[in-house]
Amino acid sequence: MSTQSSFPDTHIIQPTQPHTHTIIALHGRGSNGPEFAEELFEDKTPNNQTLAEALPSCKWIFPTSHTRRSTVFQEDMTEWFDLCSTTDPSKEADLQVEGLRDSIQYVLGLIGEEINATQPDKIILLGMSQGCATAVHALLAGNHRLGGFIGLCGWMPFCKQIEEHIVLGRERQAQELCLESFYEKTLGLQGMGKYDTEGNARTPVLLAHCADDDVIDVALGRKLDDMLRCRLGMGVTSIVSATGGHWVDGPQGLKDIVDWMVRSVGV
Repeated sequence: MSTQSSFPDTHIIQPTQPHTHTIIALHGRGSNGPEFAEELFEDKTPNNQTLAEALPSCKWIFPTSHTRRSTVFQEDMTEWFDLCSTTDPSKEADLQVEGLRDSIQYVLGLIGEEINATQPDKIILLGMSQGCATAVHALLAGNHRLGGFIGLCGWMPFCKQIEEHIVLGRERQAQELCLESFYEKTLGLQGMGKYDTEGNARTPVLLAHCADDDVIDVALGRKLDDMLRCRLGMGVTSIVSATGGHWVDGPQGLKDIVDWMVRSVGV
């Protein structure tokens, strides 16, 4: 089991106004915290502001994943978990278990540290690509109603298995047990996934994907949307842009994030 100290140091951007919210932002595969921060703050909104400038009361925490041996690329690289294919993430899913389990625990530890300084509903979890795939599981495995969740160009690992547990839970009239069962039996995480209609299930969600994404197909993003919105009953705002590739859709994409943060999180 990985400890907090076994992961690289987090990269932190302090707010420029009195601190109201904290955003924990997970990078994609092959990146790291400082690099993701630089890329995310490189683009500007239509008002010529970076995300940090548009959200000046937010503290940004950019963690970095472990370096692992990539099955796809046959080299060591930063990734939250290993996987065999980005076109079919369900292929050889067992490869994902160890890394995803460790990364979920790590992210939940970061959330716990922030909760000691603020309230859960002042914390926003953001993930890009594989960072989104990891963050969404940290959200569901955790037992807190967070301020918000932002998923960019992402997907949900073990989507089919979760659906099976949801069906079983509903047959037993115990939907609240379905996620606990999944996290325990599939990922070996005890006491996590306590699905709570007044807790984690109430976390507002923004999902953004580009139709021309050639790394993570937008169809996988739609499956994530369906799981959160239709299967788990969460409040999801979903934006699919025509262009932008495997990234945010330029100035408009950043504006969408800021507008949603103001409207749904109350920043």
